[in-house]
Amino acid sequence: MQSNKVYYQNKVVVLIYHHIDAKEEAGLVISPERFASELDMLLSRGYHVISLDQLHDFLKGGSVPDNAVLITFDDGYESIHQYALPELQKRHMPAVAFAIVKYVGQKLGNLQHYDWDAAREMATASLTTQSHTYNLHNFGFLADGKNGPLLNGPLKGQSLSDYRNMVYLDLKRSREEIESQLQQPVYALALPFGAAGPTAIQAAVDAGFKLIFTTRYGSVTRRSNPLALPRVNAGGPEITPDRLDALIKAVAGVNSHSQEQLKQPQNHHLIVASKKAKRI
Repeated sequence: MQSNKVYYQNKVVVLIYHHIDAKEEAGLVISPERFASELDMLLSRGYHVISLDQLHDFLKGGSVPDNAVLITFDDGYESIHQYALPELQKRHMPAVAFAIVKYVGQKLGNLQHYDWDAAREMATASLTTQSHTYNLHNFGFLADGKNGPLLNGPLKGQSLSDYRNMVYLDLKRSREEIESQLQQPVYALALPFGAAGPTAIQAAVDAGFKLIFTTRYGSVTRRSNPLALPRVNAGGPEITPDRLDALIKAVAGVNSHSQEQLKQPQNHHLIVASKKAKRI
């Protein structure tokens, strides 16, 4: 039986998932059974899963249902199509998948990324594909002497204008390729590793992106910066349905005394995708 209790209003808690597999891994990989149980918890306890378009409208002054949650997936793995899609369909839940566009249809190590046919099937079921860059999901040696996410550049020896142009062209290509393949608007970007500097953010805006998602802990309100939207990780085996319930309430400010206990580190998924990696 579904709960009618109101926990919070005029807020959206955005959840992050990555990969779904029988072999769970801390922080990033959960089993199909765990994912299904989390969706069941959302339904039974009165959470309302909204679409990306609803979130966009909310940030422009529109309304969202009470206890609003947005489900997102990063990287674009085939497991989203194989496992998440049918479970979401059963419950009539929309979601967003942020794909690394160059990797669409490719297998890196033993990790298969979904292809365009899968993306089209997902789109018809309200699981929309948006951008996780075309090919900037990696680390590099930056001008400040540190090894860091490429969107925190410029890179060593690279001018600011060259860097800005590199990011702009990559993000523009990602948006245009998804739109061409799926015949749908692409206006949302999830930052690789949740990080980007101001030059990259402006390049994303210039490339046509209106919503940018980070991995900063927090909930989305109408006052949230659409270019720095917070999310919380739901995709680890340490998170039970009850713990996810408590986490959502904490991030929405319902149980303020438990926020510090449940607060997640911002670098919970600083994982570099490489062709040498056998797993995430």
